[in-house]
Amino acid sequence: MKSASFGTAVSQKARPFKGRLGYACLNTILRTQKPPVFCSRTCRLDTLKQKGLEYAKELALQNISDLKTLIEWNEANHIKFMRISSDVFPLASHDKVGYSIDFASKELAEIGKLREKYDHRLTMHPGQYNQLASPNKDVVRRTIVDLQHHANMLNLMKLPPDSIMIIHMGGTYGDKEAALQRFRENYKTLPQDIKDRLVLENDEICYSVADLLPICQELSIPLVLDWHHHSINTGGIENLVDLLPAINETWTRKGLRPKQHYSESRKGAVTPMERRAHSDRVKTLPPCEPDTDLMIEAKDKEQAVFFLYKLYDLFPVNQDVYYENKQGETKHTKRSKKGQAQVKAEVSVEATVMEEGSILKEDIKKKATTIVNTNEDSVLDRKQAKRVKRAKVDVHTKAKDDVLAPVNGNDAQSVKRKKGSKKATASGTAAQSALRRSNRITSKSL
Repeated sequence: MKSASFGTAVSQKARPFKGRLGYACLNTILRTQKPPVFCSRTCRLDTLKQKGLEYAKELALQNISDLKTLIEWNEANHIKFMRISSDVFPLASHDKVGYSIDFASKELAEIGKLREKYDHRLTMHPGQYNQLASPNKDVVRRTIVDLQHHANMLNLMKLPPDSIMIIHMGGTYGDKEAALQRFRENYKTLPQDIKDRLVLENDEICYSVADLLPICQELSIPLVLDWHHHSINTGGIENLVDLLPAINETWTRKGLRPKQHYSESRKGAVTPMERRAHSDRVKTLPPCEPDTDLMIEAKDKEQAVFFLYKLYDLFPVNQDVYYENKQGETKHTKRSKKGQAQVKAEVSVEATVMEEGSILKEDIKKKATTIVNTNEDSVLDRKQAKRVKRAKVDVHTKAKDDVLAPVNGNDAQSVKRKKGSKKATASGTAAQSALRRSNRITSKSL
């Protein structure tokens, strides 16, 4: 599949990048050290009910403490742009167990002072379940609750207006124009502190830049351009670079520096669904304006930023915290990865369909595959092997008004049907059940 064109490429030597490069939420160096440093400690609802609200608050304070460490580490390594995890306060916006975050006001204010000291930009990206265009009023209500939680957190840190929170438009619900109209109506009801920080991002499935730019201009909402999403969902735009002034103006009209996202597909990805997965690192910068803040969405997080620093000679990189991707770039593959086992369930159905004397023969073979984690050198023992064996099943199906009967004395089945009945198909229900059984083979059992 041919990738979308961004338009005329920008010579980085002629126009060196002067913006900030950032990464999202997790630092691979700090996360793997002992003790680990990260900001997304959370818990299950059952755990919170057992251990009480104080447990969630303890996790939150640990997350905030580690956020301070992350910012210090970023400053020491010339990274002044980062996305904060939405899990800093576990389940804080949950309908049943949600709680005020005012108990951490002092700690959050300290984060804000540290950010101001180093002139960093901190942003957030509330989860995909935030759907202001949903036809379900309860979904919209819960979305506003969660957005208010994010706004409260940013406000308690006393962060400037460029610390925005990004959401997607969401689903089309069968009528894109109606969904956009619901968004308009719901957006106008939002508290002002949410409006002040809310921005929209184009996605790779439903809403392109062409869909969102008009409503962003109409409602004075900044538009986060995601170059990777655009390469998959162009919305009919032939030259995206031509629209950069209009996109950037959605930011500058509010006195904000434009923020964009950049990522690349994994090697070997072909279909739109395959191309959605991010590569470990990116090998170029997009043709954005040189003062843009660019969030690099790559699996290697801060290492992907360092790679670009080295590639474009933007900042010196401390070799003590930089590592080469020695194992090679992660590729998109339908085969099992190293350290995983592949379990297949094969459904074979042979049906003879009889309609008014004419006989149609049809062989249907379906394969379903699931990947289960294992240790690299592990093998299946007899118990697990039996589970895999049970995943291979033969299935015979019929419609409600069909009559099944043996054909020529063998195991095949004939489907005798009234005129006008729908064509028989294999449901694969038994295969799905077998796969669920086989999927119980996990790294723990191996």
